[in-house]
Amino acid sequence: MFLERVYEGKNDIGRWIAMLIIVLIFSQLVGALPLSIMMFLNLTDNPDLEPDPQNYFDFAGYDISPLTGLVLMMIPFVLGLLSLLLLIKPIHERPMLSVITGTSSFRWKKFFWGAGVWFILLTIYSIFATTTGIQKVELQFNPLTLISLVAVSMIFLPFQTGFEEVLFRGYLMQGFAAFVKYKWIALLISAFIFGALHFWNPEVRQYGAMIAMPQYIWFGIFFGICTLMDEGLELAWGVHAINNIFLSIFFTQDSSALQTPALYRITAFNPLFDLIALITLSAVFILFARKKFKWPEWKYLLAKVDKPAVTEEDLSLEYIENEYDEYE
Repeated sequence: MFLERVYEGKNDIGRWIAMLIIVLIFSQLVGALPLSIMMFLNLTDNPDLEPDPQNYFDFAGYDISPLTGLVLMMIPFVLGLLSLLLLIKPIHERPMLSVITGTSSFRWKKFFWGAGVWFILLTIYSIFATTTGIQKVELQFNPLTLISLVAVSMIFLPFQTGFEEVLFRGYLMQGFAAFVKYKWIALLISAFIFGALHFWNPEVRQYGAMIAMPQYIWFGIFFGICTLMDEGLELAWGVHAINNIFLSIFFTQDSSALQTPALYRITAFNPLFDLIALITLSAVFILFARKKFKWPEWKYLLAKVDKPAVTEEDLSLEYIENEYDEYE
């Protein structure tokens, strides 16, 4: 079981605080330095630049190419994911894999199944939205730029989405479960925190919190449901990764947090329809996954998270380990 793996290690509050502080330092301070330095140098070399003060991701305003900006923007997530995974063992004294899956190994087939099904659903939705005129786009095809964008997106965006999944649906949801003891409460807390941290995204300013924020919160709930029902992050990580890769490569707009030289630029966008479509696609995905992987009944989400009982075999192994440590 996935959430119960939190009990494999030590969970006093000091360890959680230390982990979050260190991860925050690596991701938001150290990781943000390359982009911040480039922005500062470009502004120093060219004082006439006029970046949007309300949009930190206005790369054009800082005279930074979209691809370079995308790579620099991903560095915090790469460092955040690596620091989080590498510190699980020394800080919490439990396996790195325990914040990723409830099984003994990463289930790549489920990762790619989730990515493949979500890609198909997004493709169907995109074709429908553009052909009906609900979403209007203009082509901005540049072969060399597109090839570079595909490479950058495929390499870096899985780290970005992986950091968010491991942090929110793995590390934090397990921690909340150990505290509140119920799966559905841990799911909702992590989903609302996930959504709240997107409040400063440019989409929220463009379309308003009443439309934009429910999308982020729903994504957190959707990914959380997949994680709990499937006992691991693989499905959610696959969906999240291909979702961001798809948007990075195929669609961009002025209000997007991911400013990329995508194949299409959205010129007319209906955020309410997009929210309804997102919920619909998520529901379809969940139904497919539930049938494919034989998920338990929905009441499983309401179950209590109990510390696994210690067996006589576990006690014997612990005794042998202690004896070995004393001998050493």
